Amino acid sequence: MIEISLEKIKYLRAVANGAVTQEEVAHCRRNVRIGDVFRVRDVRRKSGTREDVRPVIRKSRVTGKYKHLVTLDCGHSVTYVQIALYHRQHGNSRYIK
Repeated sequence: MIEISLEKIKYLRAVANGAVTQEEVAHCRRNVRIGDVFRVRDVRRKSGTREDVRPVIRKSRVTGKYKHLVTLDCGHSVTYVQIALYHRQHGNSRYIK
């Protein structure tokens, strides 16, 4: 009889539900380079009022890599988990939220 620990069962359930694994994060950490381009969801404001806010998708380049996050030239920073989710998405609607 094969015995599986409770932690292993929880891990397998999380992976089946779409959790980001440590291996995916490590892969992103190794493969992201300075100069890579990502599409990021941002907002455009015409004035200071809340009604003038519009969502836009911008292309941004990586300017720095750190232990837990990556900085982009548009002023945003994203985590490696967000990058892993970005690579999971398919089609033209692919962007970092």
